[in-house]
Amino acid sequence: MNNVQKFVWKISGEQGEGIDSTGHIFAHNAFKNGFYISSYRKYSSRIKGGNTTFEVLFSQQEVYARSKKLDVLIALDEKAVLISKEQIKENTFIIYDEATNIEEIDSVKAIKISLPLTKIARDITGNALSKNMVALGASLAIFQNLSYEYIFKQIEKRFSKKSIEIVENNKKAFLAGYQLVKNYIKQNNLNEIIIPTNLTNNKKMSLLTGNEALVLGMLYAGVKYFAGYPITPASSILEMMIRNIRDFGGVAIQTEDEISAINSVIGASIAGVRAATATSGPGFSLMVEAIGYSYITETPIVLIDVQRGGPSTGLPTKTEDSDILNVVFCGHGDIEKIVLFPSNPYEMFIFANIAFNLAEKYQLPVILLSDLNLGENTYTTDYIDLNKIDIKIDRGKYVDNNTKANFLNESNGVLKRYAITEDGISYRIIPGTSGFSYQISGNEHDEEGFITENSNIRYNMMLKRKRKLQNFNEYYVDYTDIGSNPQIAFISYGFNYYYLLDVLKELYNKTNIPLRLIKIITIYPFPIKQLEELINNMNKVIFFEQNMLGQLRKLYYMFNGSKESLLINKFDGEPFYFEDLYEKVYQIIYNKVKV
Repeated sequence: MNNVQKFVWKISGEQGEGIDSTGHIFAHNAFKNGFYISSYRKYSSRIKGGNTTFEVLFSQQEVYARSKKLDVLIALDEKAVLISKEQIKENTFIIYDEATNIEEIDSVKAIKISLPLTKIARDITGNALSKNMVALGASLAIFQNLSYEYIFKQIEKRFSKKSIEIVENNKKAFLAGYQLVKNYIKQNNLNEIIIPTNLTNNKKMSLLTGNEALVLGMLYAGVKYFAGYPITPASSILEMMIRNIRDFGGVAIQTEDEISAINSVIGASIAGVRAATATSGPGFSLMVEAIGYSYITETPIVLIDVQRGGPSTGLPTKTEDSDILNVVFCGHGDIEKIVLFPSNPYEMFIFANIAFNLAEKYQLPVILLSDLNLGENTYTTDYIDLNKIDIKIDRGKYVDNNTKANFLNESNGVLKRYAITEDGISYRIIPGTSGFSYQISGNEHDEEGFITENSNIRYNMMLKRKRKLQNFNEYYVDYTDIGSNPQIAFISYGFNYYYLLDVLKELYNKTNIPLRLIKIITIYPFPIKQLEELINNMNKVIFFEQNMLGQLRKLYYMFNGSKESLLINKFDGEPFYFEDLYEKVYQIIYNKVKV
């Protein structure tokens, strides 16, 4: 296996001044040039002010984990160098505005290029904020062979609604920065960063955030009602659903709070449509009582939890996977729900569809987990080809005027909404189905929904609901063997899986130690049998998590996991750098540390 060539570009400046847009334009251009992309955004819990960064890792091969080896830094505010100091090396190019007093710029060893970014922007566009475009052009000049054709297309896409003049001025600003640095490099005998050309990647890919892929998945799954309340990092899901769902015959609304959101979703589902909501930790906490209501009324809903740092308000703009135990066990009384944790944008699309099928098949809540790192950052992912996706909509025992005849034949002419059945799943009679009526209540009830405190009925209804998941077999567990006959297994979930995949490939390349990497997507019901089979013959088992308690590892032992294991974890709100994770893994494999 050859060493992977990685390149890291980063822009850092004041929040609210176009840093995010500039980063997206660079990522899109690199993607269109044939590179794999893994981006990382870092921003503050405020609308404007404070530092924000956007870094783009790109390579001719699949890469995921952010790196400390920074090639280019655009430093647009005072804190930019200080914040990125651990990534700056002697061969890092730093482009900065001569009009800005950059802290610690004199103390770092790097290739520093001071430019009149603000002056050029004002002269060309009349707007100082266009310095981002000047700096973007300057940064591209450092990379030999990196075409800027698609940057112009992005400028046209983003500014054409304003005016042709603004589009052309931004192109001029970009070219001014580009030519200025090309000349600077030549005059100072500097070496450009040479990137590969004639890339052989013929695989069709998409460039998406997890939240974007999720929205596409929900629309494809036939969601007709979505409700939510803004909360970082799930807000973009609500915004995209509001913009797009009408084109698919649906409705999306912003409610007054999370409690209203989930209860309206339950109401829409009772009325017969596929319905969902999305939130993050604090909002999820407010929804818990309604999750119990969904369970006891056997109403299928899908709830998306894009996790962030907790507890309480916690770290609103940082990533963490610390809701796992909460979503599995939340709610008073005996409640079960299905919990899924996809690992990349493509899987977010796929499992959005699977989540609705499972919710309607088993008539209970399904929780789809994500996190800020997966939800908000942009990655190359498998192309979503609808012609090749074989997921049919399955609405389960869905009884309306069109389907009731089939179900009446199946049930000997008697349909009860909460009928006690062998598999625990009753007939979901949609209101308005002629010839049928029933009660809906969060109280315990009989087969027709009438409230009861009869102990025998209570006992049988509890067992009926329990039977739903006793024969559950939709376990999604995957694994990759790096090398033959591995004796060491790593277990993870979400996008953490891909950070670890980067590291394990590199480790195998250097040590030739075979390794197994296991991906857990079905969090609950916990796939204990499947996992035990995959690690049974392993000499060492390591869980990799983005939380303090090692919550997946705890679940493993709660469900009678038998293997001893170690834990690599991080819980400061930031994902691992490749270099730091590599060192952790190396030390564990060679027994140099206790974890």
